[in-house]
Amino acid sequence: MGFILRKIIIVLFLLAFVFNVIMFLYMFMPEVLPWVEVRNIKPIPLDESYKDLKSFEVEFLGWVVDYDPNSIAVFYDKHDRFTWVSPVWYYIDENFSLIERTYVEELVYKCREWGVKVLPLIANKGFKRDLIHKILSDPDIRDKVIDDIVKLVIKRGYDGVNIDFENIPPEDRDNLTEFMRLLYLKLKEYDKIVSIDVVAKTSETYSGWSGAYDYSALANYTDLFIIMIYDYHYSGSQPGPISPINWFRKVLEYALSTVPKEKIVAGIPFYGYDWPIGGRGKGVSFNQSISLAEKYGAKIVFDLNSGEATFKYRLNSEEHEVWFQTAKSTELRISIAVEMGIYKFAAWRIGHEDPRTWDVIKRKSN
Repeated sequence: MGFILRKIIIVLFLLAFVFNVIMFLYMFMPEVLPWVEVRNIKPIPLDESYKDLKSFEVEFLGWVVDYDPNSIAVFYDKHDRFTWVSPVWYYIDENFSLIERTYVEELVYKCREWGVKVLPLIANKGFKRDLIHKILSDPDIRDKVIDDIVKLVIKRGYDGVNIDFENIPPEDRDNLTEFMRLLYLKLKEYDKIVSIDVVAKTSETYSGWSGAYDYSALANYTDLFIIMIYDYHYSGSQPGPISPINWFRKVLEYALSTVPKEKIVAGIPFYGYDWPIGGRGKGVSFNQSISLAEKYGAKIVFDLNSGEATFKYRLNSEEHEVWFQTAKSTELRISIAVEMGIYKFAAWRIGHEDPRTWDVIKRKSN
């Protein structure tokens, strides 16, 4: 009995020792713990962040959605900032049919008048994994989908297309490249623009959400290589900045090592998230974020380290944390990219932005 007791005491002692070491590291050296996120916030008042906003002449693409009337309204009002517009009107369904959810003829005609090129987004419905696997891996289905896309572009007189395939199994990496190669060759027969949206990464990956995107190979078959540099923190993660500027820089540094500079389009967020602590975040716009802070008497600060605005509030007994974008957020990201020689940008999505963002973005003259 004495032997067993001694063993129990030793085990308890070791557990206590390990616990104290972990607590010491958590408090004083959190960067060595892989499961602990180190976030050093450098807050300033939100109003102060707007001082001396810079403007940049860039080539800009914005995604416009039909389910928010404000999205198209903002585009119409700010069309002179756009080089391209991507209406979110199409998806491929479970029957491998290309579905047109809506078509706004007025938008297309206005774009021709304004000199804005129209590149409609085409996605796998609901980003369903099984669906996109079948599209990419079955040659007959793949060829049908490609033919349908080409026919649509010609029929509607679009300037090109924006492919937004997501949640792709990593084993379909080569199949995605082959899909884009065949689509590129067909659309180039009609002198159309081919663009693709790819998941952001800072190094080569072969697994996970980003594993299917072979940057260097895909770059051969696209004119606009749009990197979605957002959702660093996302609805299902813990609260935090959506596109912290240090990560934004690292993504572009990796992209420059694999993709021709003139093809790179830096994707930036115009949206934010409102997370209940311990729960799933909900997407919010700039105006919604400001309204929440005013309603609950929360103080908004701008974090210079991440380049985003944030605040906390309490709803009944539930604490919430909000991160969102301001005009300063956009200025900081554009400034980083321009320093690296990148002048093309895309934003998800139009209608969510801080209105003063349009003081930062100017259309680059040809």
